[in-house]
Amino acid sequence: MKYLIALDLDGTLIEGLYNLKEYTIKVFKKIKELGNDLVIVTGRPFRSSYFVYKALGLNTPIINYNGSLISNPITKEIYFSDELDRNEVLRLYNERKEDYSLFFCEYFDNIFTNVSADQFELLMHINTLSKTYTGDLNNILKNNVHGSLILAKDGHGKILMDYINSNFKSFSARLWAWGPYKEIVELYSNYSSKGTALNCVREILKYSKESVIACGDSQNDHEFFEEAGITVSLKNADPRIKEKSTYVYDKEAEREGLAHFFNEFLDLGIEDGN
Repeated sequence: MKYLIALDLDGTLIEGLYNLKEYTIKVFKKIKELGNDLVIVTGRPFRSSYFVYKALGLNTPIINYNGSLISNPITKEIYFSDELDRNEVLRLYNERKEDYSLFFCEYFDNIFTNVSADQFELLMHINTLSKTYTGDLNNILKNNVHGSLILAKDGHGKILMDYINSNFKSFSARLWAWGPYKEIVELYSNYSSKGTALNCVREILKYSKESVIACGDSQNDHEFFEEAGITVSLKNADPRIKEKSTYVYDKEAEREGLAHFFNEFLDLGIEDGN
């Protein structure tokens, strides 16, 4: 059977910003060689997910910003672009200044930030594919945006999230932590998701739902699990995602758990050099 394998990145395929290991590359290249298709489904922007796309030799669409952007780096085609309304984002930016220290927005790989990006390069995933604009967002933000992250002040994360979810209709907010940043508020569209995006790509590539394998680790993967016939998570996954998984493999992303799972599931016979 030919599969469409949907790959979340952080906590699933990789652990760390650019930590894609050789065994994982070898396994997923073999899967592709056997006639299966791989699609990246991530909350990351294109600029910090393209290295995986390139390393695996993909030619399929790539899903970024949790489903808000679907594009093909090879053909340059944009299949779908769901953007947060600039005026609503600026309304939030102006109304809740007491709640945050950093507020940045992204349109494709253009970053618009209210403070210097120098100390936040890792959080912003700044690299050679990005372009950064710094200043008052009222003056520099001219477009709608694909996503926005807000670094809340200590103790203000939940307050800000609750305010957004009670006062804005077109987008919602979730609260998470990453590395030294304990209160990150992420804005996401209410009109798109990893699930709607995966369904779109499935139709483009002409796969049935039953032949889709979705691999994820956290709550933002819930909706794209609903669009797959088989679901896979690893030892480090959120317990709520494990409950919805067809398979839970007893190895973490850090130890290349997903590559080991598919090596066994598809009987590839690839040896781990470690």
